Amino acid sequence: MKTISKLLTFVALTASFAACKKEGNIERDIVSGPNPSVDTIKGNVVGTVNLLATKTYILKGLVTVKSGAILNIPAGTTIKGYDVAGEKGVLLVAKGGKLNSNGTLNNPVVFTSIKATPAHGDWGGIIILGQAPTNKPATTFIEGIPNTTDSQYGGTVAADNSGSITYTRIEYAGGVYQGALGNNNEVNGLTFGGVGSGTVVNHVQVSYSGDDSFEFFGGTVSPTHLISYRAIDDDFDFDFGYQGKLQFLVALRDPEINDQSKSNGIECDNDNTGVATNVPRTRPVISNLTVLGNNGVADSNPDFPVTSATGVDGAFQAAAHFRRNTGLSVRNSIFLGYPAAGLLVDGNVTADSLTNGSSEFRKNFVHCNTAGKAFAVAAGTTSYTDATLKAFLTNATNANVELAAASGAGLVNPFNLSSVNSTQFFLNAGAAPATGADFAGGSYTTGFTSVTYRGAFPVTGGANWATVRSGTTGWTRF
Repeated sequence: MKTISKLLTFVALTASFAACKKEGNIERDIVSGPNPSVDTIKGNVVGTVNLLATKTYILKGLVTVKSGAILNIPAGTTIKGYDVAGEKGVLLVAKGGKLNSNGTLNNPVVFTSIKATPAHGDWGGIIILGQAPTNKPATTFIEGIPNTTDSQYGGTVAADNSGSITYTRIEYAGGVYQGALGNNNEVNGLTFGGVGSGTVVNHVQVSYSGDDSFEFFGGTVSPTHLISYRAIDDDFDFDFGYQGKLQFLVALRDPEINDQSKSNGIECDNDNTGVATNVPRTRPVISNLTVLGNNGVADSNPDFPVTSATGVDGAFQAAAHFRRNTGLSVRNSIFLGYPAAGLLVDGNVTADSLTNGSSEFRKNFVHCNTAGKAFAVAAGTTSYTDATLKAFLTNATNANVELAAASGAGLVNPFNLSSVNSTQFFLNAGAAPATGADFAGGSYTTGFTSVTYRGAFPVTGGANWATVRSGTTGWTRF
């Protein structure tokens, strides 16, 4: 199908909009200014649709890339999510469809809000669905949008390919597509449902999400170089049998922004109903993650943003919360500045998986703003106490380090929220995490880049994979 309507031979401009022409699923609005045309994308994408970096696109309502269709978005393209209730922009890639959003180091693709003064959750977000395994029925529907055949995900194709997302920023998404807040009705900044390992995801920043920044419902996709910035709920959420690998991740929180469900850096479940026998078992394999919480700074107004229909106060909880019988494998990472726990192990099945070796937590630096809670167990977990969990995880084999203060990690300026730059997440020379990373054995022998440092970034002066946009260079924005 045609991706851009034919040039109009006559345009009668008014102060705002002068004409509207629709062909297929692309609706063109002619506007005044240096870029005279804005294309509004609505409805279904079928065939191969190629956007143009010279245009600005409005994502209006639920836009579905249908099975067999491909949406190609080149470097430098800007897509603005529509923000009107009932028509908020959501980009859904159905099973069998592909999204190729491929920016470059100095020319990213940007998904942002249509508003002049944007805010968390202005528009819906991006949902990618695939045919890779989950531990739910094949008829499972993704949350946040209406249940249709296009919103089902999961299957048996572990290497399924849903396209490529590289050097892409997603801002002010994670809103409600329709209906009211709460009851898992929100769309995340970037959601993966049953997405396979054939899908390429790297160098993606999600900022100011109205729910989670990144959520993985099953699947085997293995992203690298992800940034979560000032989300409301969790930074990285794993559910329903996710089996992928992730490396080079950073999350920074705003003390004023949190959710009634208690915001975490990582939240990880095997199954939302707590069924331990559902397979495959959720087990993200993670290396070189830096998670940065509110670091003891109080929220001046816990009722803002409005986080649920019941008006329950928002709060921060744990840098990493593993619960509901999940597995885990985390190495070479840094967790700082959460109030209730650094690592929170919730439930005996999850705890026992550490003991029997089916899960691991090794070579990490962990801090909590509450003394004695760097390694903690939730109420009802009897396999460990806080003290015995700490003893086990800091033994010679696991070699995790409890930090009495966040400064012990030796990051340059980790909690700074003024003129944020990725260089503040680097390590100072001589910092303890600058050496000692471990990629030997187990799930870490393949699929990872072997580095000596722990956390998302090296010592100051090293290579910066998250260069901030300035003039014509860089791709991130804080």
